[in-house]
Amino acid sequence: MTSRTYFFQGIKDTIPTMLGYFPASLAFGLTGTSIGLSPMELFAISFFVYAGSAQFFILASLQLGMPILSVVFLVFMLNLRHLLYGPIIEPYLPEGLKKRLAKAFLLTDEVFAVCYLKLKTIPAEGKTSWYFAVGLFAWWSWLLGTLVGIFAGEYIFKSYPLLAQTMGFALTALFVGVTFLVVQSSMLLALGIGGLVSLFFAYIGWSSVAMLAGAAVACLVYQPPQQTNTLIKEGDSHA
Repeated sequence: MTSRTYFFQGIKDTIPTMLGYFPASLAFGLTGTSIGLSPMELFAISFFVYAGSAQFFILASLQLGMPILSVVFLVFMLNLRHLLYGPIIEPYLPEGLKKRLAKAFLLTDEVFAVCYLKLKTIPAEGKTSWYFAVGLFAWWSWLLGTLVGIFAGEYIFKSYPLLAQTMGFALTALFVGVTFLVVQSSMLLALGIGGLVSLFFAYIGWSSVAMLAGAAVACLVYQPPQQTNTLIKEGDSHA
């Protein structure tokens, strides 16, 4: 199989992510225009930040008049969970700093879930092409949705009022869906404890660190089964 074949396979594997990203980013574009941001500013946020929950947090922060440095710090904290993703898929990624930095930019919650499910089954010579197809098309669908939301979102929502009530939930629904796909029985205890920790921090008013604290605790509690490590080694040897 050629690199082009793996690239097209990556496009096929990321279609569900694209279908979830488009309406969510459309809602972002429309919401941003409603609070007075320019099309260039909104597109720049989607282009450089590229983080669904963080982007909506930015809009809410701007409406509240929060200091820019505080917004930057809290967005950094929200996205810090991505540091937990890298070590999990790192064994499957080719070496090379430039390529890994590019892959890191394209890594989102949903892209990670697709990689966790599929990447170990892709031969070594096709991993880079497959990953860039998944990452780039997910990113492009987010950018396209942002543009549609900026220039046509108001018309779409006025013409189809039901969409206005459902599109904002698209990203959450997609995240929940891909989470259930990757959950294994060995993860349930860690997920349960991590969820309780997140709820505790949210309850006492520290919602900005609730997700990070829950994720960190879940990672500390989780004990991967020996069989998982064996499968990883076998997958690498066949690749």
